Amino acid sequence: MKRFILPLFLLSLTLTSWAAECDTTILFNQKEILIKDSADIVSVTVYEGENKYDKFYESRYADGKRQSSWELSESVAFPFSDLITGKKKEKKNRFEPHWSGIGFGFCNALGNGLQFLNSPDGVSLDFSNSFEIFWNFATIFTPIYNNNWAFITGLGIDWRNYVMNDNRYFSKQDGQIVVVPCPDDAKLKFSRLKTVDLTVPLLIEWQTRAFLQGPLFFSLGPVIGIKTYSSVKTKYTEGNKKVEHFNKNIKPNPINLDILAQAGYGTFAFYMKLSPFRIVQKNHAPEMRSFSAGVMFHF
Repeated sequence: MKRFILPLFLLSLTLTSWAAECDTTILFNQKEILIKDSADIVSVTVYEGENKYDKFYESRYADGKRQSSWELSESVAFPFSDLITGKKKEKKNRFEPHWSGIGFGFCNALGNGLQFLNSPDGVSLDFSNSFEIFWNFATIFTPIYNNNWAFITGLGIDWRNYVMNDNRYFSKQDGQIVVVPCPDDAKLKFSRLKTVDLTVPLLIEWQTRAFLQGPLFFSLGPVIGIKTYSSVKTKYTEGNKKVEHFNKNIKPNPINLDILAQAGYGTFAFYMKLSPFRIVQKNHAPEMRSFSAGVMFHF
């Protein structure tokens, strides 16, 4: 379709000089091109069979000035864009990507053989208190087949807390993260390992054509995580004494990878993430691979 952008543009400029209103239809490359022209507006709409492309070109005249706009299949979406522009795009038969939004889930850690860690002397996470919060704030997508399939990328921020249970805690000793028991007369308040990632998805999404309040959709693919922050923090009481340990620079893997699977309808989805890589670099902490599951609300 891009091969005839320039000819269409030049043709539309020529048509603006016509004095009377005129609608013109052109057949080109198995596509029907409808050109509407009047004193105030020139618009170009492209059809392929019965399918209508998104608005292809439009030129309006206001206060003696031209205001032109283009819209191709490739799209960039930001949250609340409809509120910012004051316009709502036609959603019928239009692909709606599902990345931008907020999500909440619970975390756990896996070891060798992708089994959950639950060692009486090592890592044993409290799944109900270990959580993940993320905000995906930008989406870039390209439909790849019949407005049902698309490739999706973008940007997001992912914050995860892995919380130890029982009466043991994360501690940094000699540059390594180890799990140690609390003193006999101590009561653990919490011990957590925190990571914050800048995330970039590389997803393939399938969805039904939009109907009612939105499409049924499924997406799958890797999400690259770039570590921006990591730390361990512990608080416990020993008698009447409050003890706190805090350490940064815990040697996380600088680049992580999650495999994301998501299924939903409209603006709501369930998701699951599984990482084949360690949270912290080898020889700097017990083996821990991230697993999380939860819900997502899309903008």
